[in-house]
Parts: sequence; structure tokens; C-alpha cells
Amino acid sequence: MTIQQIPQYAMICGALLNQPEAVAQSLDTCHLKGTEVFMDEVHARTLSLFNSPEELEALAERLAALQVKRLHCSYWAWPTALLTQNRFAFAVEAMGGEEAVRDYYGDLTGAHLYDRWCQEYELACKLDAQAYTFHLIDYAPIDGRWDFKIPVSDIRQAMVYMIQRLLNELDARNLLSENSPRIELENAGYGLEYGMQDAPDAAFVLDQLYDPHNKVCLAWEINHLLHATGVDKQTGLGMFMLPEDEKTDAMRRIEARSLDAQGLCTAWVIENLLDPRTIHHVGAVHLSDCVAKETAYFVRGRLVEPWGSELDALPSWEDMEEYGVNIVLRDYDSHVPMGTRGALDIERIKDTLNTLATQNDDFVILHELKNEADILDAVAKQQAVMDL
Repeated sequence: MTIQQIPQYAMICGALLNQPEAVAQSLDTCHLKGTEVFMDEVHARTLSLFNSPEELEALAERLAALQVKRLHCSYWAWPTALLTQNRFAFAVEAMGGEEAVRDYYGDLTGAHLYDRWCQEYELACKLDAQAYTFHLIDYAPIDGRWDFKIPVSDIRQAMVYMIQRLLNELDARNLLSENSPRIELENAGYGLEYGMQDAPDAAFVLDQLYDPHNKVCLAWEINHLLHATGVDKQTGLGMFMLPEDEKTDAMRRIEARSLDAQGLCTAWVIENLLDPRTIHHVGAVHLSDCVAKETAYFVRGRLVEPWGSELDALPSWEDMEEYGVNIVLRDYDSHVPMGTRGALDIERIKDTLNTLATQNDDFVILHELKNEADILDAVAKQQAVMDL
């Protein structure tokens, strides 16, 4: 398989969810196989997705009109605390009490989360979808408000629990079969979140799973891989903006090469996408870039100064949430199109996708440009830059 033969999909959100004609035209023009949607945007995550076969049918018809072939799971903050009860008392206190926790998660056990995820997968089956994207990510309800209280290793192990329980719940409902959608595990970013972050983490998760239907694979979110990267303002060299004890051996090895930011960012993406332990488990590459940072705004989940104090001084939960999210979307989850203002070497990323395609003929590309004013136009431009 060559890079031009890799099946392609596009993430759609916002106003596009009500513009099936525009979506259909763009898919035809850009030769896309379909779209992916965020399920929380389709139907609020606090609610059941459907309450009758008729509601399921109507929802499937709505998404089919948008050419939806990939569903992105609803997700919640601090899943480790809720699902494993690790530091649960801290989560209850931080979120404002037991009733606030019930309002956010639906209950105190995680039952609503799994009911909702199973309904989303049932909808994916109804649509004959290509994949269901599942987060293996732990993040705070307000970005930057708190330090992480749970050790990284505990969070990583909790990610195994999250996906294994999902597989077991789906199997109990007879939703898994040879032809049901695959489940793609999306990697976490750095600084403001933890979870399954790199290829060794992915191998750690996959090695422990009981997956008799062979449904689970990986979704490499390139933008998330780049959360840890930036520029050393003193030397001008690329660096991993993490505490020393969070840097992996691979990160230290790449830093020792004294690369500029573009070289370091590109080397890190290649390191993970082509890791021999996981290369044959890659189901998707989420294609977008990230701005090269000069400041590590988040360390172990907490906003550094002076931004941390500015956030703390805000009068309401909503104001703090907006403050943190704005920094995240600007400097971390920027999802800028390839070839614009991002950090990556485009030619080397094209070569990497070609190499991946020669060793794995079962992965797809998802254009994830959710922050662009005109998503479909941005997809077309990214395709042109990447020779797709």
C-alpha cells in the first residue's frame, strides 16, 4: 500500500453536523471514505444515547446522512479516580461534593459511562462503522487547576482496566463479532494529561488485554505526541518540556542528538509510529500538527506561574475552565494543518506514512482539524501538502 492508497476520513464537528450536503460534496471532492464525529456533540454525554429501538434508528439515519463511519467516544475527566476509586475522596472534594460528582458522571460507580459507551458502540454497529475511537486518557475537569495526585504508573494500569472492562461489557451484550467495528485506542498527551502516551505504553496495554474477537488496535494522535515538545529559548534546540523523571530513555536519546525543534518533534513522531512492538497494531493515524512551544505551561497537570495564580483568582468554575481550555487549544491541542504553522518536517512525515504503509496495510488516516474555521477546506489543503 502506498500513501495515496491509505483510506482517509475527516473529523467533523460544530455547524457541519447540520450540513449533510456540504459534507457529502467535500467527501466526494477529497475522495474520503467517510467522517468521524464526537459522540458528546451528537448527544449530551450526561444522557442515555437512546431509549428505544426507534430512537436508535433515527440517530443512525441522522449520522448516515453525514457519512459517519467512525465514532469518537464520549469522555470524562479523572476516569482513574472514578473507575478504580484511586484518590476518589480527592476527586469528590475538588469537584465540589458528592452531588457534583453524580451530576458529572451520572453516578458514583462508572455504570453510566459504560452504559453510554456500549450504546455508542451499538450505534457504530448499526452504522456498519469502520471504527470506534476510545480514549485512554486521564485529564482534569479544569485544565491546570490541580497537580495529579495519582502516580503515572497507576494511571497507566487503570487504562488497561478501562478498555478491558469495555470489552467485557460489550461481549456481555453480544455486540462483538467478526464484523463489528474495531476499537482504536487513542494516545494521551503530555503535561496536562496522562494515560497511554507512547509506544511502550501501548505495548504495555496490548500485552495485558483479553481480546478474543481481535477488535483492539491503536490510533496515533500525532498532535498529542507533540504536547511534550518545544524549543529551549536559551539554546534554540528542540526539547521535551517535561520534568526529568517523566522523560523516557527514547526522549533522552533524541535530545542528545541536539536537534532543532522540527528535528526533535519529527524524530519523536517517527519513534512512536514505527516502533516494532506496535507497528502492526496501528489502526489509524490522526493527522494534524502542533505549534512548537517556548513555554511548558503545564507540569504534572498544574499550570505553572504566573498562569496558575491567574486561574486560581478567577471567580467561578466556568471562568477557570475557559481559562485553562484556551491555553490548551492554543499551545497543546492546537491541531494545526500540516504545512502551516506546525513543528513537523512534512517530507519526513510523508516518508514515515509510506514506511508504515509497507508494513501495515490495515490502517487509515483521520484528518483531525477540529479547530479550523473551515474544516473541510483545511482537509483539502492538508491533503495537497501531504500528497494524499
